[in-house]
Amino acid sequence: MKPFLLICALFATVTLRAQEGIRFSTATWNETLEQAAKENKLVFLDCYTSWCAPCKWMDKNVFVLKEVADLYNGQFVNTKFDMEKGEGIELRKKYGIQSYPTYLFINAKGEVVHRTGSKMSAEEFLEEGRMAADPDRSLSAVTKRYQDGQRDVPFLLNYYLALNRSDRQASEKVAAEITAKMTDSTLSTPLGWKVIKNLARSSNDKLGKYYLAHAGDFKHFAPAAEQETLTDRLLSSTLYQHVYAGNEAAFYEGLKHFSQSPSKDRQIQAVMLEAEYLLRVGRVKEYIALTDKAMKGPLKGEAEKLSFLARRINGKKEPDEKMKPYLPQAYKLAKRAVQLDPEEYSVQSTFGWICLSMKKKEEGLKAARKARLIADAETSKIQKLAQELVDELEKI
Repeated sequence: MKPFLLICALFATVTLRAQEGIRFSTATWNETLEQAAKENKLVFLDCYTSWCAPCKWMDKNVFVLKEVADLYNGQFVNTKFDMEKGEGIELRKKYGIQSYPTYLFINAKGEVVHRTGSKMSAEEFLEEGRMAADPDRSLSAVTKRYQDGQRDVPFLLNYYLALNRSDRQASEKVAAEITAKMTDSTLSTPLGWKVIKNLARSSNDKLGKYYLAHAGDFKHFAPAAEQETLTDRLLSSTLYQHVYAGNEAAFYEGLKHFSQSPSKDRQIQAVMLEAEYLLRVGRVKEYIALTDKAMKGPLKGEAEKLSFLARRINGKKEPDEKMKPYLPQAYKLAKRAVQLDPEEYSVQSTFGWICLSMKKKEEGLKAARKARLIADAETSKIQKLAQELVDELEKI
C-alpha cells in the first residue's frame, strides 16, 4: 500500500474507533437541556465520582459496546458529570444523588423521566434505556399509573422492574403486592415465570417454594439455562439462611445439590458455601481440610475465589479474635491467589493485609507495593487504601 493510502487508512481506523461507544457531550448543563429541546430527545445523565469503581467498570465494559452506543447515541443527548466537581455538585443536590453510578433520563424541562443505577450488564443497561425512551414504561409514567390505581400484575411487574434499581424499599413493597396476587393457576404460566424469575428469593418463600415443586411445568416456556440459574440461586440463598441459623442437618442435606453435581460451577459453589459454614461454627481443622482439598480441585485455578476466602478471614489491619486460628490458612489461600493472578489489585491487597496481620513484612511489602502500582489505574480512593497498606507494613 502506498504511504498516502496507508495514512488515510490509519486515519479512518482511528476516526472509527473514536466514534465507538456512547458519545458524551462536554457542554454545560443548560446547553445540554437546550440541545435536548432542539432535538426533541431526553438527556441521559451519567452521575459518577472519581473514586467509583463500578462507574469505571461501566465506562470500560458497557458504554463502549456498539449495540449500547447505537441505542444511546440515537435516542438521547448523552452527558456525564462528576458529582463532586463543578456543575456536578449542584446537580447532585438538585436530583438527590446518593449512590454511584446513578443514571438519570431527563426531559428538556429538567424533569426526571426515568432513574436507575449501579453496575449492570449490557443487556440490563440497554433495557433501562428502552424503558426510559418508552412513554408507557418509563419510571415517571408507570409511577403515575400506579398512583392512579392501576394494579394488574403485568403492569405491577413492569413497575417493579422500573423501580428496582432506584428505590429498593418501594420496589419490595410492589413485589409484595405482586406475590399476594399470584395464585397456583397463574404461577404456572409465562407471566408466572416472569414473576418467579424476578421476585423469588429462596426455596422458603411462596414463589420459590412453588417453582421448585413444579419446575417441570415451566420447561415449555422457560429456557433450561434460566431454570438452572434460578434453581441454584434459590437453593444458595436457602443454604446461607441455614448457615446463619446454624442448622447443620438442613445445610448439609441441601449442599448435596452442589457438591454432588458434575458441574464445576456448582462444585465451586459447594466449597464456598461449606467454607462459610465451617468458618461461622469455628471448625478450624475441617475448614483447613476443605480448602486444602479445594485448592487441588474445584478452586485450583480460581484466584478470585481463593482471595475471597482469605479476605473473609481477614481483610483489615487487626483480625477478629475468633478468626486468628484461621490466619495461617488465609495466608496460604491468599499466597496461592497471588501466584495465579499477580496483576489483580484485590488479590495483591488481600495478601498484603494478611501478611500485615501475621507480621510478614518482606512478603507483605512486596504485595502492597505491587497493589499500589496497580492502583494507579484505579480510583483515588483505592490508591489511598493501597498507600495506607504500604505505610502500615513499613512500620513493622
